[in-house]
Amino acid sequence: MSRQREQKGFFKTLFSKWWAWALVPAACIALILTALIISIVLTPESVEEVTSQKVEVQEKLDKSEAKLKKAESSSNDKKEATKKESKTLENKLAKSESNLKETKGDLKETEVKLNSANAKVTELTKQLKEANDQVAKAKDEVKTANAKAEEAKAETEKALAQAKETPAPAKEEPVKEEPKKETPSSGSFRNPILDLNPSNVASTIKSNAEQRWKDDYQMQDYEVQQQTSAYNQLKNVAVDSEVKQTQMENALSRWGYDFEMVQYEYNEQMNAYNN
Repeated sequence: MSRQREQKGFFKTLFSKWWAWALVPAACIALILTALIISIVLTPESVEEVTSQKVEVQEKLDKSEAKLKKAESSSNDKKEATKKESKTLENKLAKSESNLKETKGDLKETEVKLNSANAKVTELTKQLKEANDQVAKAKDEVKTANAKAEEAKAETEKALAQAKETPAPAKEEPVKEEPKKETPSSGSFRNPILDLNPSNVASTIKSNAEQRWKDDYQMQDYEVQQQTSAYNQLKNVAVDSEVKQTQMENALSRWGYDFEMVQYEYNEQMNAYNN
């Protein structure tokens, strides 16, 4: 109650002073004049400055938006390029894996073939060694037989010398029989030994003997005699069938100018064929 009384007293006092009410229109007029002065003097520059700032900000905003769009476009392009490169790399990797599998398969197959070839080489080497051992053994036997023949020849010459010292009854000369010779060729078949040049055969036999028995002139001479004898015998073989011609050609192709081995293989093959 006291507060309301105070407020009523304040308003009563305020309205009782007329001069206070006279100040109100003056204050309003002053306020209006001030606003007009501000709007006339200051507003154009401020508006122009604000507009300029707004335009500048808008331009910067547009530039930023354009840069953002450009960055987004570049990023998308890079993403697409990266996807394509990734797909290409995946295809290359898959192809490389396929090629690697094929290469491993080929390598394994090659390894199997190599092992098989090595086994065959080992077997052929073993057979060749056995054949060389047989040849060496046969040559030793022939050498021993020749030595015995030389001894028998020496004994025969010695006996003949002793017989010359004592008179001997006249002897009738035995009639020499012409040895039967086999026809080298027959019909449409031909002995391939006859196609060899005799001069080349002789020089090759001598050259081979010198290489095989270097500085052993006795064995060189023995080798030449044996090879020449085998060559002469092979020339006289009658080749009258396709089997004989084929076996002679095979032996000659395998052993070349080693005519002892050519003769040995031909005889063995024909013995097996006839049995």
